[in-house]
Parts: sequence; structure tokens; C-alpha cells
Amino acid sequence: MTQALTHRLDHRFPIAVVRLGGELTLESSRTVRSAVLAALVEEPTSVIVDLSELTAVDPRALPVFAGAAVQAARWPGARLVLCCPPPAVAGTLPDTDLVRDLSIHPTFQAALAEAATEPVPARVRQRLEPTIHAPRLGRELVSGACTRWGVSGSAVPAEILASELVTNAVRHAGTVIDLRITLRDHQLRVSVHDRADQPPQLQAPAESDDHGRGLLIVDSVATGWGNVPVPDGKVVWASLCVTPPRQRRAEPASVDAG
Repeated sequence: MTQALTHRLDHRFPIAVVRLGGELTLESSRTVRSAVLAALVEEPTSVIVDLSELTAVDPRALPVFAGAAVQAARWPGARLVLCCPPPAVAGTLPDTDLVRDLSIHPTFQAALAEAATEPVPARVRQRLEPTIHAPRLGRELVSGACTRWGVSGSAVPAEILASELVTNAVRHAGTVIDLRITLRDHQLRVSVHDRADQPPQLQAPAESDDHGRGLLIVDSVATGWGNVPVPDGKVVWASLCVTPPRQRRAEPASVDAG
């Protein structure tokens, strides 16, 4: 009898931990994907997947880890690390091309040590209500962050991205919105998490239409953008390449504004 796959999430910024138990099968691999996406919502620097409670693994399900690693690297730029495979599982991992490029550690402490080497980015977050004031509040938050981080030259395009993403969430989702701005390496990223599962779509509005151009504007301003379905809605993100300042004033890596 197949033992159902279970997962537990320990979500403490900047490192998230997903603990799996039971049997990983082709069908239950969807649970792994959902668990990793739930871990990524808070934009951690790393996600550790603890395999210690797995009892069996179908090799056909292993691509889920490679796929999750690609998603984590694309957004939010996190590293996926596996650890603690039990003997019955460990034998299926090392010689498998699908996980060969992933970090696999024998202990949780070793995985945590690797994850801890990832730098914690500067980050601010604000929860917004879906009102007509939300886009303005988003622009103000982005402008302030760019000034504090010494990348004020990117403030205008970043404000445009925040304004359009928040406006779309207000108009099409109508739910509470979590706006995050993150600066990591040369990437300034703006992300909006709403509680509606409909994916955003690029539109081709007529010249007479007074709306429908939000994602076209995002596409023209951002160096990259995308959307990710998460268990309680979706995240739409956009990034800009910025020139880091020669000297940045030290400040807390994470600021929760709401």
C-alpha cells in the first residue's frame, strides 16, 4: 500500500525548509512542487528540502526537484538544496542525471551551512489593500527603497513596474496584495502577490481602449518578468538590471512595512 506523501514547511526568512515524508511517486510529485512554491512566496535565499522521512522514491518523479530548482533560481533567485536522503532513497539519487547538478547533503546541518552562504538581499515589503490608493503607495515604497539603497537612478522605471503590477492586481484580483522590492546583486526585483489564481495575460488593446496596457508597459520597461502560481494565488514579478553603488549605507536586510 502506498504511503501518502506529506510535507511540512518551516518558513523563517531567509531560509525556508520543506520536510517531505512518505512515498514520492509520479502522482505525488505535484505535492512537492506545491510545497516548494509555498516556500518561495516569502522570497527566501535558499530552500532546503529535507528527505529524511521519505520511505520510497519513484525515479520517474525525480524531475520535480530539477524543475523546482529552475523555478527557484528564476524567481526569486533562491537556491534549492536537498538533504538527508535515507538509505533506501540515497541509492537512487547520485547516478541520476536529473538531480546530478543539485546539491545533496547527508545532514541537515551541512545543507544549512551551504544555504547560509547565500547573501541576504536588501528587501522591503508592504501589504496593500485593493483600493485606488494602492498604486501610489507602491510607487512611494519603491522610490524610498531605491533612495536608501543608493540606486535612485532606477527609481523611475521601478516605480512604473510597481504601479502597473499593483494596478493589475487591484483591477483583476481585487484581493489583499503583498508588494515586495528586493535588491540582489545587479537585480532590482518588484513582485506582487495576490490571492487570485488567474494568470496575467498580455493584451492587445485598441487605441481607443483606456486600459489593458499594464503588462505591455511592464514588458517594455523590465529586463525580465513572469508569474508563478502559488497555493494561495499567484506572484507576478518584474526585474531591472541596476548598477550597484560603490558604497551603500548599511541597513537591515529586511524591512517589513506592514
